[in-house]
Order: sequence, then C-alpha cells, then structure tokens
Amino acid sequence: MKTYALALISILTLLCQCRLQENITTNQTCSTKYPILLVHGVGLRDDVPVMRYWSGLPKALEKNGAEVYLAHQDAFNSHVENALQLRDRVLEILNECGAEKINIIAHSKGGLEARYMISKLEMADKVASLTTLASPHRGSFLADTLLSWLDKKEWLDNVVNTANAYARLIGDENPDALSAAKNLTLDFMKDFNHSVPDSPQVFYQSYGGLVTDDYPAWQISFQHKIMKKAEGENDAVVSKKSYQWGLFKGVVSGEQDFGVSHFDIVGMKFVSKQSTFDAENLIVEIVMNLKYLGF
Repeated sequence: MKTYALALISILTLLCQCRLQENITTNQTCSTKYPILLVHGVGLRDDVPVMRYWSGLPKALEKNGAEVYLAHQDAFNSHVENALQLRDRVLEILNECGAEKINIIAHSKGGLEARYMISKLEMADKVASLTTLASPHRGSFLADTLLSWLDKKEWLDNVVNTANAYARLIGDENPDALSAAKNLTLDFMKDFNHSVPDSPQVFYQSYGGLVTDDYPAWQISFQHKIMKKAEGENDAVVSKKSYQWGLFKGVVSGEQDFGVSHFDIVGMKFVSKQSTFDAENLIVEIVMNLKYLGF
C-alpha cells in the first residue's frame, strides 16, 4: 500500500512538473529581447485609474512573459513637449531594467511623439522598434474640422481653457490643448513628415482599424461619416491612408460586422460601450511577432 501511494505521488508530481513546464512555455510567448513601452494618445493619461487607457492590455502581455511599462506623458500637449517627457521616461526605464533598447507600441498621437523622440532627440539607438496603432501620420481631417468649427463659433478659447483645466485635474502640469489639436492637422503633419524622417536604426510598423456607417455608437458613426466624405475609409478619427507607416501590417478586424474603431483597437470599451473586439489578443500577437523578429 505504501509503495502504491509513493508511486502515485511520484506520478502526480511528474504530471504537475510537466504542467508547470507547459505553462512556463505558454506564458513566455511575449518575452521579447527588449522591454515593451506602451505610449498613449491624446485626451487621456495612462495613470488615471477610473478610465484605464490600455484596459487589460498590459496584464495580458505580462501574463505571457512580457516586461511592460507605461509612458505617463501628458494628455494634452505638443509633440515636442511630450517627446521630451517620453525621452526621460525611456531613459528611466532602461536604467531601471538594464536593457540596451526598448520596443515602443504607441496609439494615436503617441506614435507621432515617439517618432519625434527617436529622430529629433537622438534616441534612435535606444529604440529597437516602433509599432503604431491608428496614429495620424498624415494628420486627421477631424482635427481640422473641429478647430475650424470652434473658431467660427468663437468657442475655441473657452474649449481650450476647459480642456487645459481638465488636463491639470488628471495630472498634466502644464497642458497645451491648442497645440495638441493643431499638431494633428493635415498641414502640420505634412511639414512634420518632411522634417522628421525615420531612423534606419529602428524597425517601424503600423496597424489600424475601420468602421462602417452602421457602427452602433452614434458619436463613432457621426465622426466616421464626416471623415469619410473628406478622406475615405477611416476608424472615426484617422483615415486608412493616414495611419499607414513603415511596414503596414493591415486593417485589424474582429467578429463585429461594424468594424474596429480608433478606440476599440486598444480596448477602450468605455468610449463606445458597443465593441466586442479582442484588443488583448491583438496586442499579444503584435508582441509575439516582435519576439519572432528578434526584438
């Protein structure tokens, strides 16, 4: 009986070891050579607990072996000011973890700030890759339209002051909402792209989504229709032609037939409250691919 019990324990122990090894193998699919830095876009910060910018994406990556950091730059500021903050954050992370470089995954305006930091602040040797999600590399007609409309209504100053007050409330020290908006216009980004060339030392890739006229959240559908008349297919904030940069990995899709919005792509379900898109699966696939590429 004692021999049988010992044999059973040995078998169970072996099975547990095998299961543990299986979990370790599975959970290391995102263990990239360099750590991951998630860089948020305009309008929100990534350190506000009430509205989590990245939702469950950081935890999904960590669960699969990734070393993940958040950028903490301003919600409302210019590309230049936020790029300076981003540079300091990257240097802080590299000093903390001892890595030589970092992989950046940036959403929306964060992708433009990362590009500026890499090329204009002598940080190309600190960045292995830049993946942008729905970043307006060629600007957004929505920004032009909003600024023009507010100016005609003589509401621009009041809206900017309100936005700056909100930004201070959530953590920005010296917000500049007007510059943040102007930095997203079509003409500004045309000049930006001319003066901020990509670095040959960094791997650039991009992803984006598209929505249809039938998107169930009215504000998303409304913005999509405004954009569609001027720029064609879009995610309700950025057009398909604008978010393509570097190696374009294609338009992401899910089971929902109304598409993937600018907010859905990073799991911001609190914006539309309609999306079932699996942003966690997307971010894991992106990082798995970075690992495969040696980053």
